[in-house]
Amino acid sequence: MTGISRRLPPLATLVAFEAAVRHASFTRAADELALSQASISRRIRELEHDLGLKLFDRRRYDVEPTADGEAFAATVRRSLHDIASASERVRERDSGRLTIFSDISLAHTIVVPSLREFQKLHPDLQIRIIASSEAIETVGEEFDIGLQNGHWGEDKFSIEPIGDDLLFPVCAPDMAARLPASPSPVDVASMPLLHFTELGRKWPDWRMFLANYRLKEPKPHEGLTFNSYQICLDVAENNGGVALAWSRTVQPRLDAGRLVRIAGMSIKLPNAISVYRPKNTERNPVVEQFVEMIRARIEPVA
Repeated sequence: MTGISRRLPPLATLVAFEAAVRHASFTRAADELALSQASISRRIRELEHDLGLKLFDRRRYDVEPTADGEAFAATVRRSLHDIASASERVRERDSGRLTIFSDISLAHTIVVPSLREFQKLHPDLQIRIIASSEAIETVGEEFDIGLQNGHWGEDKFSIEPIGDDLLFPVCAPDMAARLPASPSPVDVASMPLLHFTELGRKWPDWRMFLANYRLKEPKPHEGLTFNSYQICLDVAENNGGVALAWSRTVQPRLDAGRLVRIAGMSIKLPNAISVYRPKNTERNPVVEQFVEMIRARIEPVA
């Protein structure tokens, strides 16, 4: 954009303003920025003059943003955060570092198996893995690429689906032995059902799954409900009931014999696994190479 420097207030005034709003004090803002209280006050006056607005009501011991100040502060805070985040990503890229965020289950089944080969291609690259069950849009740490089920935080990320998944019921071997040889959806619905829910997210649940077989869940959310998918599977392993599992994340438990897939019932979840790139960042060839590597590892589900 041409002439942007003539339209912007001095950056130093914006940094001082953001700190003063956050602390509701010129003195505490000065302490944070290692400046004098007079310097902060001067920069705020300079910003008010530039904007033609009164941004603070001054009191004896503190300050309070005016309505205009509060509205302006929201944009300044967001913009400074975006600049800081972009700067950190550039520093990490230029310093030979790659930070990957991944859901814990996907980290175990997709990311970790890809690392050895990727490290051989980039022996000098510092790779940091953030494996977490935290919702990707709430993660406070900066990362170059993220991997998670679903499509969340579309205002913050460019999201690219890279694989389908499959949803099916699982339980402990002892519980599976109590089912008929060829269990029906009615048989499964009569078992103790374990529920996984997460605030702010709508995951496939038993109501949706059984509706696919034209059944209603007998008593919605009767029994145990968890906000952790991994804990839900842990309880299923301990004969606590039948859980709905995503194929790619439950496979290690199936391979180990700790859980059994109840055959004959499944729902395909198209484009279930996605990579997340922070918006307003340039494509990094190293990141794209890693994405292609994990894409190749994601085989079709069946």
